[in-house]
Amino acid sequence: MTNDGQSTAHGRNLSLADKTALITGAATGIGRATAELLRSEGARLILFDCNEEVEKGWSQGADLRAFVVDIADRQALANTVAEAIALDWGIDILVNAAGVTGDHGSILETTDENWDRVHAIDLFAPFQLIREVGRHMAARGRGGRIVSITSSSAHRALDSLAAYGAAKAGLAQLTRSAAAQLGMHGINVNAVAPGLTRTPIVDRAFTAEQMAEAMESGPLANLLGRISEPDDIAAAVLFLCQAGSRQITGQTLHVSAGAIV
Repeated sequence: MTNDGQSTAHGRNLSLADKTALITGAATGIGRATAELLRSEGARLILFDCNEEVEKGWSQGADLRAFVVDIADRQALANTVAEAIALDWGIDILVNAAGVTGDHGSILETTDENWDRVHAIDLFAPFQLIREVGRHMAARGRGGRIVSITSSSAHRALDSLAAYGAAKAGLAQLTRSAAAQLGMHGINVNAVAPGLTRTPIVDRAFTAEQMAEAMESGPLANLLGRISEPDDIAAAVLFLCQAGSRQITGQTLHVSAGAIV
């Protein structure tokens, strides 16, 4: 029997049957891909997104509930987390996938409003969720998994937006701190750091030609010369939610095709 309640004859059960995952940013991109993959492995889903699309395209019912919520609104987020817990499904997995890059430009052009918005979504909301869902997991006494999506921008200076890079670097440290403090409750806390990934945000920011050029040279290039897909990131998140990763905590797993080495 593992400390997160998963067991097989060989001590490893890769299925997420009877697990419930709360995923933010679940309407599109990495959050959506993660939700689809975890559901395919048997997990019940609780989905958060400010985009009403989170309620569409899913068959809501016994294994899925979707909530439209702006996670930058602290009170609205607290209320929605309380609603999710009140479902009485028990939350075993938290995936902080929601994020914004903010306005592009140098630090000299970064406004207070942009800085505050990026940090509210990319850093404070994950902190609030880790705190509230972590309390719930600790009280249940069944352990849990928390995975946050950071970014390669947290580990480089070139072509890293000041507000975004700082928030994602803070999230990486928050991951380490949370792992140190929640380990006694059997809760593993890790992060996944993607490089350039084909999400709606990236598709709006790059033409196909610009994306191809970025993969060949410059600060966004990587060792494999290809852009990541949301499914690549989701696969790493899945691994960190399975019993096979039970001895991994406090780590940032880079899924960037070697953009950060």
